[in-house]
Order: sequence, then structure tokens, then C-alpha cells
Amino acid sequence: MKFKYVLSWVVFLIYSSLILAQDNIVVKGKVTDSLQQPIANATLLAKPQKEKANVVYAITDRSGFYTLQLLRNEIYKLSISHLSFNAIHKTVTFTEENSNYNIQLSTKVESLDEVVINYKYQPIEKNKDTITYNLDAFTNGNEFKMIDVLNKLPGISVEDSSIKVQGKTVTKLLVEGKPFFDGSTKLAIENIPADVMAKIEIISDYKESELLRNLADNEDLALNVVLKEDKKDFAFGDIEAGLGFNDFYSVHNALFKYNPKSNISFIGDINNFNNSSISFSDLSRLVGGTSNLFKRSNLSRSLLSFAGNNQERFESTTRFSALNFQKELNDNLNITGYVIYSNNDIANKSASVREYIGEESIFETRNDFGNTDNKSALLNFKLDYNPNNNHKWIYNINYLNTNSDYFNESISNVETANQFLTKVKGSNESFTQNLEGYFKLNDKHTMGVALHHNIINSNSTDNWFSNAIFLDDFLPITETTDYQLNQKNDLNSQNFNFLIKDYWLTNRYFHLYYHVGYNYKNSKYVNDISQILPDDSSTYFSELSNNTPVILSDFNSGFGVKSKTGKVEFTVEAKSHYYSFKRAQVKSTNFFIEPKFNAKYKIEDDIDLDFEYNYANNYLNDISYLSNLKITGFNSLVQGNPNLEDERSHNFSLYYSNYKNIDNFFIEASIDYSIMNPVKNNSIIQSGINQLSTPILLNLPENNLSFNTELGLIFGKTSLDFGVDLDWLKLNQAINKDITSINSFEYGLSSKLRIKLNKKTQLNLKYKHNGYSVNSDEDSRSTEDIFSLDFDSKFLNNFIFKTDFSTHLVKDFSDKNQNYTLQNLYLGYTKPNSKFSYGIKFNNIYNNGIIVRNSFRNNLFSSNQIFTLPRVFLFELKYKF
Repeated sequence: MKFKYVLSWVVFLIYSSLILAQDNIVVKGKVTDSLQQPIANATLLAKPQKEKANVVYAITDRSGFYTLQLLRNEIYKLSISHLSFNAIHKTVTFTEENSNYNIQLSTKVESLDEVVINYKYQPIEKNKDTITYNLDAFTNGNEFKMIDVLNKLPGISVEDSSIKVQGKTVTKLLVEGKPFFDGSTKLAIENIPADVMAKIEIISDYKESELLRNLADNEDLALNVVLKEDKKDFAFGDIEAGLGFNDFYSVHNALFKYNPKSNISFIGDINNFNNSSISFSDLSRLVGGTSNLFKRSNLSRSLLSFAGNNQERFESTTRFSALNFQKELNDNLNITGYVIYSNNDIANKSASVREYIGEESIFETRNDFGNTDNKSALLNFKLDYNPNNNHKWIYNINYLNTNSDYFNESISNVETANQFLTKVKGSNESFTQNLEGYFKLNDKHTMGVALHHNIINSNSTDNWFSNAIFLDDFLPITETTDYQLNQKNDLNSQNFNFLIKDYWLTNRYFHLYYHVGYNYKNSKYVNDISQILPDDSSTYFSELSNNTPVILSDFNSGFGVKSKTGKVEFTVEAKSHYYSFKRAQVKSTNFFIEPKFNAKYKIEDDIDLDFEYNYANNYLNDISYLSNLKITGFNSLVQGNPNLEDERSHNFSLYYSNYKNIDNFFIEASIDYSIMNPVKNNSIIQSGINQLSTPILLNLPENNLSFNTELGLIFGKTSLDFGVDLDWLKLNQAINKDITSINSFEYGLSSKLRIKLNKKTQLNLKYKHNGYSVNSDEDSRSTEDIFSLDFDSKFLNNFIFKTDFSTHLVKDFSDKNQNYTLQNLYLGYTKPNSKFSYGIKFNNIYNNGIIVRNSFRNNLFSSNQIFTLPRVFLFELKYKF
């Protein structure tokens, strides 16, 4: 019955679209001059006599061709104009399609009178999907890099090297419309010189090509750097060298060569004071290449060898180099690529208090000291072929290789103190290739096809040592004087994805699209666990090892309708999936329909209200489907569960934005709500601090509600931002087979005042309050108040002074205060017109030794004191190209 209903509805939609399409005709032609030469960028405007009919326009391409979609038998006033030619106005009616309606324009012959330009300079401009910041209105010349500029722009914030614009994260970073290291943000904001930038453009729903406008599902938020005119065909950059007390040093270069047809960038860095050149969020764009039609997969933790949180290092030596290039070989072929190499030696030190909740809480104090040596190389190459305006091909290959050695010493104290040593040595290789093609078949149909292939090979050897027996509740440990466990891991995985999609413009207000796809994954995880005895003999726990294949295939198809009624644009979509799933000795099939609904209501120009709903499923990671055990730490194991399948969720979101008066204020607000059922939980068997975690799917719903808003006020040279972030999560937890419900509430309140005191001085003041509350049998709560200041000023013509200061008032889950203050200073000197500059840098001037992090995960409350680098003092010399 349901199938008949759905089939009837689909037939009705297709029939309706065909009827509507019959009222439209296509008129094509060419606009030329008196010498029959094509005129590019001429504007054609067809205004109907009927008041309710819509005005239709077109712009000629470089060959002078145009296409208009008009109503049959409708009377139009047709205007054809160009700055260099006399305009033509005529009344036309078309009863049938016309593919040869050519127009000839005559050249203007006139003298120029005095021209008076009446233009109001706007610091911020809004044009459809693009917000433009004119940087002269916000900068004072004291900025060194792009990040210094972004911190002065209202509505933009930089947190952990991620750029957020009115609460949304920038996913693509461009320079002159070209991706910079495939959209990497940290590499851009910390290396592009501030004085080469003229404008910053924020582009919503960015697409690499207009052919992708309706095909691609991703809605990238792009930030485009517009260079100053004298830098668009120029080489620029800088080289820095620093030397300080206690053997601290730094060498850094950022070199760029741009012109309209090609560009090349090289970034190199060597330092030993916690300055990493790339963030983990950047790797989500750099690793695996890019795809416009496929969603990105999760990244391996091994990629942390490239990046990490700078503040959370006790010692570090970073060696980093990156090369990015782009070349237009001709009008049709473009090549881009990048090569990145990283070699990091990192030491981490922390002291933590941990509470394991259960029938009775268990408290552990732990001191950790770790050393990591990582070497990584990443290569990416991309071909972009455009044989004409209606065709596009992209081929992309990506290769990653990582090698790591990790050593950690842990002193754990519950009733007695025990020492645990962890050694891990591993390597990872990944090769990815993507092929995508986009075709505009005619004025109504655009088609895309995509192929994706990925191979991963990963292996590691883990060793744990202790003076006391450990994990003996879960493993058949032989009693001896010293204890050593060994685990060998080997993962091989292949992924293949295929998709073909067609977008059909039936008429101006009614679009259809459909796709057919296939996804295939074949992975195998093998591990062996053994105990190494003092005489170097081994006891293998073969009955606990894994040799688990995971094979998942997904045949999928989808159908969608996109339409517009008045001020409302809505999209209705349904995707069907047929899964065949094999893991260990378990086989199953699953049919799932994924519905999606989206409605966009344009209240007024630049005032929008969006609503979206979808019902989605998600298969778990490979470890969840293991048939036996995997050791994850000296006090933790995972027991896989091959009987699991997928988790599912209903997701709702509502988004409001108002940029109508962007020169004075803006506001954004969003509400997101999810119901997950069934959802993955971890069933935990707790024995002291040792725990065995087994993934389970509970048919008990979990709920997540979040609210985010940002309000920006602009008063001339001053701006004030307010932000509110609220997140509520209700989840279920199984500890020793006892299921309890937990409510967690996380919230953040922030305000930021930017004051341009004069042409040479800027002051930013910021306050942020973060809170985290967990309610179960007992209530626990942690808070953090952050007061921060950024100040820069130019004085005595040639000197620049900059400082950033923050004080953190932290209260952990046990209601204990843990406060700390951080401040950095910089004093620089530059002669006018000199390429050399000199500086003195102080980092962590109060020699603060720790920062504090509070967290809750599964059944564990943790309050961590992370030891940081001591005070750093550097003399710097910079040469600017």
C-alpha cells in the first residue's frame, strides 16, 4: 500500500513538471557588432507585460551567445545593452523555441563630459552570498600576518586555527579565487603577509564551478583573500630568524609568487618553542584530496603527527616544510598540487585527578610524561580540465606516509603507586584517487559522475610494562616479578565509491534531481596479544586475538524536488540504501530510506530563515565489530561486538540571519535538535581503575539540543560582538550492567569589544564564560571564566608594540579553583622603506607552568594540569621581499 502511494506521488510530480515545462520556451542567439564580431558581457533584459510574470535576464558569454527561458505567447519588452554600444529596446513575442535569434549592436560615438562620482565608502558590503570587508577600515598597519587582520574584523573569530564567521566554520580558504593548500586555514592565516591584502570576502555556499551549483551537496563557507593590485603579479614574502636564552631558536620563511596564470608558495619552519605550522582541522581538507560529490570520511589518529595543540606541549622541536603550486597550462587545463613534510619531536607532561563513577566512585591520581617522534609526508596532485563551458573533468591523487615512535611513563596512585610504561611504534600509508566529471547536457540538464578509491595500510606494535600486575581481571596473566604485554596490530582497508547524478531544470521554479550510487568497503583488522615473561619467552593469548574482516556494500539511489513558491524555496529528497554487511562470522542485509526536507524563507533581502530535517543512519568504526579483545591502554580494553549494525537519528535545525543593516548590526541564531535511536553506547565492566568497554546498541533514545547565536554591533571604528552557545545532551550509560541516564549541559557566553583608538592603535577586550554540568546520581560541575586583552600600537614612527593577555579562573568538578594567567609581548622596529625589521619576543612572560583542562567521557571525570613550555625570550630578525 505504501509503495503504491509513493509511486503515485512520484508520477504526479513528474507529470506536473512536464505540464509546467510545456509553458516555457528557450530562445537562443548571438550578439555581435557591425563587423559581426561577438560582444561578450552584453546584458539582455526581458520584461513581461503581465505584472505577475517574472523579469528574465541573460549575459552573453565570451563568444557572444546567450540563452533566455521565456513564457510562450507572452509579450516582452526586450532590452539589449553594453557600455560600449548603443542599447536596443524592442517588443517581442515568441510562439515557439528559437535557436537563432541574433542581435546586432552599433558602436557608441560620444564625448565624455565631466564625471562626478558619488560613492559612499562602506567598510562592510553585502552582495547576495558574499560579505566583503574593506580592510583599510579595520587595520592600522601594525598587523604582520593574516591572523592579525582577522582578529580585528567584526563577526570573525579565530579559535584553535579555525576561522569562524558568525558562528560558522570556514571550510575553504582562497587567495584570488584559488584554493591555498587546498583550503588550509592555519597555513594561510599564519603565513600570508597582512600588507598584501586589500579585501576579505566571505562566500556562502561556495562552489568550485558553476557547473557544481546544483550538483554538489556540500555547502562550503569560503574565505577569499583579494590581493592589492600591485601584488597580483608579484613575488612577496619574508624570512625570519630568532635566537634566545636557554637555547630557544626559530627559523621561518613564507615565500609567494602570484600572477594571473600561476602561483607558487613555499613555507618552511624550524623551532623549539611550540609553534606548529598546521592544525588537525587543516588535515581534514589536505588528506585524501578533495571531492565535490562525496562526503569526507573520518581521519586516522595517526595524522596527529602533523599537528597538535601548541599549548599542550612541555617541550617540542618542529621541522616543517610545504610547497603549493598552481599553473594554468592553457585556457582549458589547470594543474595544482602541494607537498608537505613534517618531523616533530614532542614531550608532554601532565598531572590529573580522575573519578571513575559507578556503584562507588574510585579516585585515581596520575602523572604522565610522554615523548613522541613523528615523521610524515603528504603529496597531492590535481588536474582540472575544462574543454568548454559545458564540460569539466577533475582528477586528484593523494598520498600520505607517517611513521611514529611513542613512549609514555605513567605513575598511577589509587591505594598504592604503580609505574606503567607504554611504547608504541607504528606506520601508516594511505593512497587516494578521485575522478569527477560534470556535463551541461543542455539548458535543462546538468550531470555529474564521480569515482573514488582509497587504500590504507597501517601497522603498529604496542608494549606495556609495569612493576605490578594489570588487566588480570580480563586477561589470563601469568604471575611473575615484572609484567609486559605485547600487542601487534595490522589494518588493511580499501574503499570504492561511485556516483552518477542528474539535475533537471524543468522550469524556473521547479527542479528535479536524482542519482544512483554504489559504496564498497573491505577492511581487515588483525591483532595478536601476548605476555612477555622475564626470560624473554612469550605466552600468546591466541583465543583472544582478532582476524576480523569487515565488508560493507551500499547500493543507493535518490530522488529530489526543488521548488520555489513566493519567498519560500523548499527541497524534498529521499535516498534509498540497500546494505549488505559482513563482519566476523555475521552476515546481514538492511534496507533504509533517508528522507530530507529543507525550506528557506527569504523574509526580506539579507534576512533569511532556514529549516531542515533529515533521518540518517551511520555504521560504526571497524573496532566496534571485532570478535575479540583489543588493548587500548594499561588499564583499558575494548571487546568488539559483531552483532551490531547501524545507529540512526532524526535531526532538526532552524537558522535565522539578518544582515540587512550590516554596517550597523548583524544577528545570527540557530537551534539544532537530534533524537538518536538506536544509538551506540559503551557497556563498561569496571574493576578498580581497569575497565572493559563493549559497544552496544540500546533502544533507548538519546537527545541533543543546542542553541547558538551571535549579535554584532558596529559604531564607526568600534564593534561589539555577543555570543551565546548552549548544548544539552541526554544519554544512557551502562556500568557493570546497570543502565543509568545522564544529562550534560555545556554553555558558553562571550563578548568582544574592538576599539580602533586611532590610526596607529587598536584595543580588543574579550570575556568568555564556559560551563559544563553533568547530572546523574550525583551532580558535577566545572566552570571557566576567561578575561583577555589584545593591544597593538605604533609609536615614535618606527616602533610597534603588541601584547596579548588572558587570565583563566577555573573551577574543576571537585569545586577546586585552578587559576592561571598567560601573556605574550612583542616589541619591533622597522625603518621606513627598509626590508629589514628587528624584534624582541616574550612568550609566557609570567613563566606560568600549567594550563587546566576539565572533561567528562563515558564514566570518567578528569581534571588535568598540563605542563607547558617555560618563559621564552627571542631576538628576531626579519627580511621582507
